[in-house]
Amino acid sequence: MQEHATSPTDQAAGGAPTSSQSKSNPAAPPMALPSVPPRLALIYALLCVLGVAASVELLRIHVFVHTDPAYHSVCAMSEGVNCETVALSPYAVFAGVPVAVWGIFGYLVMGALAVSGLGKWRLHAAWPWGLLLALTGFAVLASAILAYISATQIASLCLFCMGSYAITTALMVLVIIASRRARARLLGLAMLDAKALLRRPLIGVVGGIAIAATLLGLELLMPRYWKAPGWGDLPQLPFGLDADGHHWIGAKKPVLTIVEFSDYECPHCRKAHKSTRVLAAKYPEQVRLIHRHLPLDQACHPGLRMPFHAHACRFAEAAECAGAQGRFWQMNDALFSTQDKVKAKDVDPMALAVRIGLNRARFKRCMDDHAMAPRLAKDIEESMHRRMNGTPTFLIGDEVLPGWVSESDLERRLRSTP
Repeated sequence: MQEHATSPTDQAAGGAPTSSQSKSNPAAPPMALPSVPPRLALIYALLCVLGVAASVELLRIHVFVHTDPAYHSVCAMSEGVNCETVALSPYAVFAGVPVAVWGIFGYLVMGALAVSGLGKWRLHAAWPWGLLLALTGFAVLASAILAYISATQIASLCLFCMGSYAITTALMVLVIIASRRARARLLGLAMLDAKALLRRPLIGVVGGIAIAATLLGLELLMPRYWKAPGWGDLPQLPFGLDADGHHWIGAKKPVLTIVEFSDYECPHCRKAHKSTRVLAAKYPEQVRLIHRHLPLDQACHPGLRMPFHAHACRFAEAAECAGAQGRFWQMNDALFSTQDKVKAKDVDPMALAVRIGLNRARFKRCMDDHAMAPRLAKDIEESMHRRMNGTPTFLIGDEVLPGWVSESDLERRLRSTP
């Protein structure tokens, strides 16, 4: 059943062409477009609901991975398939707002538009498939870019992200099906919707204001929970070696000592280390942080059954070789901070050594001779004895704490320490 009767208005929006029009523009839409089945709009809206659900879960992961040291996502399955790794990357935020929030917003807008294509709300027989074409095309392009970044820059895939990409692809398939049911080209549908909005400017104005207000609210009100001090912002603290030769930073006479078992190729270690350094700076007379190595790399870890972090042992040796020249913490920060921008395989310890002012020949000899391998072996042996299976892992007294140490937990321990 067609909802449009032939009228001058319809003809202006793409109605019946004259014979001369047909010759000059054979792609001109027919006098009255066949009605697109409402069930397509309903399916589109339901897929948007699934997209909202996936985006909400991604936002939940993003929030908890930045705020809860005990959190572990169900899709943190391996180094190559890990939603937490993706959430920790700088690519998880765009224009000051988490990408997951943009996903929720986009799916809600597209879903609401699809609902307007049901029954009496339609502005014409094929409404709103032209507008949905534009929005869905943008969503597919954004999905392709994010998938490329995930595979090439982050080197880890996110299952919920891939689910969202599949949903946007399915939405585009529905748009193509709708255009075929309307017997019109996609561009023709877009022009038809644009003309329909021009005839009802109030709808466009109200919708535009609502969208603009929402975007402004996101920019102004969204809490920046993922923000952390830059590596250059970390305060300078006393440092040295303890009685066992381990590098420490913080209090000279600590009330509480935190031992960190860390892997320089682990993104979670990078975040947890920075967080702990910030805590140590808040209690400079009470808290000391000791760094120990737990590289999840078969090159120096005898307990690993399969390859994992292929550069972690080399990075740990680089830190210790720098420590031999009194620059352990400078190399520590350089190894971590560089990986905020480049992949581990592109990190050159020799270039970092030059950058932080080491004697290049002495550093190279230390690295080539694997002079610090015994130090690493001692730390790895200790971690295996304590059954530490992942990084980062913290040790306070004899208590093993996976993840990181929260400020509330630290304050509680300080209060209970005599």
